[in-house]
Amino acid sequence: MNTEPSISPTTRHSLQSKVRALSVILAEEFGVAFTFHDAASGLEVPLAKAEAAPGSCHAGATVLVGQAAAEGQCRTGRLDDAHNLLALVIFQGDQPQFVATAVQHSLAGVGPERSRELDHLRKWLQTFSDRLRLNELVALTRSAAEEQAVQFKRAWDTILGLDESIRHMRIHRDVETNRRNILRKARGYLEAQTVLWVPQQPPGPSLVEGEPCLAPADCRHLADLVSRRAVADSQKHLVWNADSSAIWSQRFPQIRNVIAFRVSDHDCTGWLLAINKQGQAQGQPAKGAAGAEDCPFRGTDAAVFAPFAALFQLQLRASRRYQDLKSLLVGLTRSLTAALDAKDPSTFGHSERVARIAMQLGEELGLQTDELSDIYLGGLLHDIGKIGIPDAILCKTGILDAEEMEQMKQHVTIGYQILADLQPLRGLLPGVLYHHERVDGKGYPEGLAGENIPLLARILAVADAYDAMSNRRSYRHSLSPDAVENTLKRGAGSQWDARVVEAFFRCRDRIDLIRQRGIGQSLGQALETAMRAGTTSRATELQATH
Repeated sequence: MNTEPSISPTTRHSLQSKVRALSVILAEEFGVAFTFHDAASGLEVPLAKAEAAPGSCHAGATVLVGQAAAEGQCRTGRLDDAHNLLALVIFQGDQPQFVATAVQHSLAGVGPERSRELDHLRKWLQTFSDRLRLNELVALTRSAAEEQAVQFKRAWDTILGLDESIRHMRIHRDVETNRRNILRKARGYLEAQTVLWVPQQPPGPSLVEGEPCLAPADCRHLADLVSRRAVADSQKHLVWNADSSAIWSQRFPQIRNVIAFRVSDHDCTGWLLAINKQGQAQGQPAKGAAGAEDCPFRGTDAAVFAPFAALFQLQLRASRRYQDLKSLLVGLTRSLTAALDAKDPSTFGHSERVARIAMQLGEELGLQTDELSDIYLGGLLHDIGKIGIPDAILCKTGILDAEEMEQMKQHVTIGYQILADLQPLRGLLPGVLYHHERVDGKGYPEGLAGENIPLLARILAVADAYDAMSNRRSYRHSLSPDAVENTLKRGAGSQWDARVVEAFFRCRDRIDLIRQRGIGQSLGQALETAMRAGTTSRATELQATH
């Protein structure tokens, strides 16, 4: 049984446009109207969206269409004594696509003249067919070259986009921001409606860039469907286009196509999903037009998505390693501060209080998160060099003599030497080495003055002095709050940075609460907050001061 082949709306629109254009060209070339037949089925291709069933232009043309399509050669024949049949083959690539037929009045009578006329017409048709074929091959070659140029440009743009993402990525801070930036870049290059990150193990909130086409619970359900399909197909990435049999078609009819990449790092596993390719396919009506067909994801889209998935996985791995490093740093800091407290019980909790007070001062001065991290850890470790000071000097109940004072001053350089080889702690070194410098240049160890003293050290100097004066020492009692504040006021601009002292008085109520509570919260909890921004941002500041 002959039935019309199933043709998508987009393909039908393209074929009709092509047939209409060719019909005009053929009419001008041969002076007669042509009827077009599908080369594979022999059925007529209507010039408009007619409702009538397709048929041939003349019963005698049916055999001629079959012969021309089978041979790939133009044919001519006699319809009757006064009319000729013409059959022109039109190719698409290497295969006949249409056979165009027409009836033309014969100018020759009968006999040899009629045969010569038919032969002449056949050669004319073949020449025209070859010319059409050559023009199409040239157009296809040009189109392929243009497509290749587009793909090269797309690949180059993708590389530049990846480079930009990597350059601006800060593994140690703003983890969610880093991940969203990767998703945003990927969505732009893929021209997708939505790009998702759906963690499965351990379960967590999804990240969505683009239009929120799915509810949070539906994101996880889609990822589960994808995961089961991937396991069944033994694949780490999948590309699905519009298909009523797709695993999501019943549950999520708003999803037309999907690219899915599996991302995993040890115990963290999830899926990156690009949903609904946007744009307009070649030959497709404008968006919103009746019969418009969705633009599919192609293999090149998966190739573009792949490096972003790899970058996302790298971010997961680096973030996990940073957390491991932070845990190691917490343990190291605990050990060092515990050793210092054991040497001089009278200063128990001093380092943590200085760290928290310095954090308040830094926030009041408007410093960024990464700088506050350095301030906090610098406060914890600012006196670590006292581990190398003899107990007889460190715990002496009387005033230190000149020689003992010189030995005590060595704690800043000893602390610097202890921490100098620990790369993750290099940002703290300016605070450890210079927190006893004075803005008038009379401090130690190098007699730096004013702005030459790193800001970290100037902040720690005020926090250190406040806590030291506010608490008892082996050689004196604690000072009253008024005495402490008066001392800070008198020393502003000479011993301490006046701007930092002003910041102190703006937030002194919060600082006083720290002094009253003592240690208060655990070191681990404080580090969890303080280290969000990492510990490396100010390493260059120390180099600039040497």
